[in-house]
Amino acid sequence: MSISLRKHMAKLLAATLAVSAMATASAAALDQPVAVLSSNLNSSVGKVLTADEIKTAEQSLAEAKAKAKAEAEAKAKAEAAAAKAAAEKSEYNSLLTAPVSTKTVAYSSSLLASDAIKSNATSLGNYKLTFYCPCAVCNGTSSGKTASGTIAAEGRTIAVDSSVIPLGSRVYIEGYGVFIAEDTGGAIKNNKIDVFVSSHDRAYDLGVQYANVYLLG
Repeated sequence: MSISLRKHMAKLLAATLAVSAMATASAAALDQPVAVLSSNLNSSVGKVLTADEIKTAEQSLAEAKAKAKAEAEAKAKAEAAAAKAAAEKSEYNSLLTAPVSTKTVAYSSSLLASDAIKSNATSLGNYKLTFYCPCAVCNGTSSGKTASGTIAAEGRTIAVDSSVIPLGSRVYIEGYGVFIAEDTGGAIKNNKIDVFVSSHDRAYDLGVQYANVYLLG
């Protein structure tokens, strides 16, 4: 065998032994605990988390997500409440400023007190409602003139105890709507309201009713 051939064979044998040694070392590494492998990897790839550390991190992430969700829900709830309050205030202000037009007095479930009224107006409690017309029998005079100097109109005028509800006040009668305290009467005391209607027959037909009353302003 020539010298060059012997050198070539020696190099081939050395390479085979090196590959074998590397394979043995890799197989042994696979049998080591995770912590040992993590320690070996730290120097090359950075921090390697253990199973407990991963679990703790996942719990922290879940808690952070839950907190963020709760904060978002609380913010949305607060914004919705603020929007509702603003809408109710706007509705209430319109009851204070919109003209009180004449209308046929009649009970309607669509005129029950809204949240805007309940939240902003002064509740006066449950009142006895009677009805009167412009005739001399009901009103003492047929002129239709009220104690405040206006001409009574159905759907707008009510007679009140002015020591409880000041003349000129806007009053919401649940089931009937907005009226203005324009008149008084000798029999109208405390929690009693006399509602003006256009004819004696209508006053008689409506009889006596009871309703919750709110002072708007």
